Amino acid sequence: MNIIGPDSLVFGVDDVGACSQYLTDYGLMPVGVTETGGRFEGLDGTSVTIRGKHDTSLPPPLGTAGMLRKTTYGVADLSVLAAVGAELRKDREVRTLPDNSIESVDDMGFVIGFQVSVRCPLNLPGELVNAPGAAPQRPPNVVAVNEEAVIRPRTLSHVVYFVPDVAKAEAFYVRRLGFRCTDRFLGVGPILKKRG
Repeated sequence: MNIIGPDSLVFGVDDVGACSQYLTDYGLMPVGVTETGGRFEGLDGTSVTIRGKHDTSLPPPLGTAGMLRKTTYGVADLSVLAAVGAELRKDREVRTLPDNSIESVDDMGFVIGFQVSVRCPLNLPGELVNAPGAAPQRPPNVVAVNEEAVIRPRTLSHVVYFVPDVAKAEAFYVRRLGFRCTDRFLGVGPILKKRG
């Protein structure tokens, strides 16, 4: 299944104003932000949405200190969306939402969604870095950092789940959704990436 990666994360937070300020200071672009919450986007359209933790439109909390309420993964196209839905329907409820995305719950209780990805392509130059053993990318005496640059995150690249049963959580994403383990923090858990 061609799951591209997280398109959006939804949080229920204690202080919408402070979180809004943090996400804006971090460089995400506020979209439709009010005193009750809003969305904050990276350059490719991936986003973080926040709402007050008591907002009834949010999925229920997990009963932990974590504030993440939902992760929506972007997929390549409608055929992948249908395949993910069919896989999950084998043993759990999958809801189709008004925007044609789907929503379910993983084996740890996290609400997960899937949609045709909103990511837009970026054509931005990478940072020029001189590294030992590599051909120079930046001439001598050329400063690598532009202190006047406006910092804008390019993308929402990953999400971290803290779970009580690492093996069970890993098995769900690997066996059911086709993620693969690319590295492992000993005593903590795996780093899973999409297969795509």
